Amino acid sequence: MNGLKKNGELKTDLLRSAYTIGELCVHPEYAYKRTNSEYVFAGILLPCLTYLFFALNLGLERQSFLSSATGFKTLLLVFFAIIVGFVTAIVLTGIAYLAGRAADREINGFRFLGSVEYSFGIGLIVELVGLIIRLITGANTTSSFGILGIFISLVFVFRCIFDLSEEKKIVSALFAALGGILAMLGLNILFFASF
Repeated sequence: MNGLKKNGELKTDLLRSAYTIGELCVHPEYAYKRTNSEYVFAGILLPCLTYLFFALNLGLERQSFLSSATGFKTLLLVFFAIIVGFVTAIVLTGIAYLAGRAADREINGFRFLGSVEYSFGIGLIVELVGLIIRLITGANTTSSFGILGIFISLVFVFRCIFDLSEEKKIVSALFAALGGILAMLGLNILFFASF
């Protein structure tokens, strides 16, 4: 009886955590308002997985038309993509921190990291859908779903930056553009690393 009660409590806790994570993916700016750091640590998986699925899709595409592309090179690309995802989240957080300072706001970088991480939630779903379509149909989905997933993630990050800047929107727009350029640089690195 006691074991069933604990099992029910565990399911309830898991459902509550899944709901909270889903809510944070749709509204990543809420992560900044949370003082609970457990979601920040869980969120670091989102940008890493988003880039991982992008790189896996890219590697599979390269294998289909390049004789030099091997499974080992695809695994290296996927490993490299996880690092790029982590670094991208950190760099975008640093840019948001600088944007907040330029807009005369004190930004908690650790909590904003959570906002940046959860900004990749919807992009992760788009990347996963593209990978599934590729595996089922063999269609080239890297240029459509892959890049779209990263762009959607950036839009959510930029929205979080704008929410922090209040009246000084021009400052946040400049920093958001810088963040977009750096994120696209990460994508270009993955594209060139795949050859």
